[in-house]
Amino acid sequence: MRIYNRYILYLAIAAAVLNTALAFAGQEGLGVYFAVNVIAYLVITLLYVYLNPRARRALDTIGYILFSGFLVVVAIEVAGILSG
Repeated sequence: MRIYNRYILYLAIAAAVLNTALAFAGQEGLGVYFAVNVIAYLVITLLYVYLNPRARRALDTIGYILFSGFLVVVAIEVAGILSG
C-alpha cells in the first residue's frame, strides 16, 4: 500500500472513530466536532513527514486554513463565555 493511500485511510478511520465517539458521548456542538477533527488531521499529517515535498506543501496550506478556522471557533466560544 502506498503512503498516500495509507494517509487517506488513517484520516478516514480517525474521522469515523472520533465522530462516532462524540456522537455516543452526546456532544451536540458543531464547534467541538470541527475542533476535534482539525486536531486529528494535524496530528496525522505531522506523522507523515515522508510525503512528497509538493504534497507536503499543499497539506501544510490546508492545515493553516483549518487551524485558522479552529482559532475562529475558539474565539467564538470564548466570546460566548465572556458575554454570559
